[in-house]
Amino acid sequence: MILAWKGVALRDDRIDILRFIGLSMIILAHVDPPGLLFQLRNFDVPLMVLVSAMSFSLSYKANEPYPAYVWKRIKRLVFPVWSFLTVYFLTIFAFNPGSGELDPTTVLTSYGLLEGIGYVWIIRVFLLVALISPLLFRWHQNTERDSRYFTVLALSLLAYETLRYCSLPYIQPGAGELVSSVLLYLIAYGLIFAIGLRMGRLSTRQLYTLALLSLSICLLAGMWLFFLHGEFIPTQSLKYPPSVYYFSYAVFISVLLWTHSAGIDHSIERLKLKPLVLFIARNSIWVYLWHIPLIKTIENIDTHFLLKYLIAFSVAVALTYAQVKLVGHGLNHIKSDACRKNIKMIFTG
Repeated sequence: MILAWKGVALRDDRIDILRFIGLSMIILAHVDPPGLLFQLRNFDVPLMVLVSAMSFSLSYKANEPYPAYVWKRIKRLVFPVWSFLTVYFLTIFAFNPGSGELDPTTVLTSYGLLEGIGYVWIIRVFLLVALISPLLFRWHQNTERDSRYFTVLALSLLAYETLRYCSLPYIQPGAGELVSSVLLYLIAYGLIFAIGLRMGRLSTRQLYTLALLSLSICLLAGMWLFFLHGEFIPTQSLKYPPSVYYFSYAVFISVLLWTHSAGIDHSIERLKLKPLVLFIARNSIWVYLWHIPLIKTIENIDTHFLLKYLIAFSVAVALTYAQVKLVGHGLNHIKSDACRKNIKMIFTG
């Protein structure tokens, strides 16, 4: 979170700590933990969207031209992925030119933030949400009453869930799947972003009310699904495209984490882990990108998931640390301020 004080940008460490938790849970999902643990951590992507909204609500410059804003978002979100993918595919071509990942469709859909090599869909989510963030922010600013704001959000989520359910038969490979990957994800995560815009200003009582409502929705949806199928349906099963069942659990956990974020911050500080946590959070996109080839390398190794997790996470952090140091050293030799700023934006943070 960015706080303005006499024109100086200050960070709220609680936001970065929750971003660290979200990233940690995303990477944990990719090492195939046991079923219960997999369900418990299934709040990660919505948490990342929520904290991004909370940060955005305090840092966005309302007078910034929209094209300039979009271009900045593309440089911060898309260019790092394209840079990583270029290195990734060139490395595969050099050492394994017969790899199926070099298939033109896989390459193109990876750069398009679709299926591709996998894992890059989350960047599409952040980009789609970024495109409508200024519009959502203006609505947030112009709607003073929390009751009205959340009533509109609740009705919108109900309408979205109806649209999602009705469109399921048409989400087939091809045009239907492409429309779903853009339209449904834009609406769904846009609504989650809107919740995040408001969370930072809610009282503790309001936050607990939001958490309780989210839990109630999750339990009711879970019981209904159990009645229909005769067994517990994990929220992960209704994640693509995201359902209100999936979101309700994620919002419940995320709100509780935000409510107790000061205590989490204090605990991390006492354990002397805060510098590491903040570094990971503030360079989350590159930690995430570097974990992809590591996961692909170790996914078929027959070993405990915790060991895979430790390897993927620690090596990704180490690679990111080396990259940040290398970039920082290289910036000292570049005279252009604009060039330094763009390089730092793309290759760090």
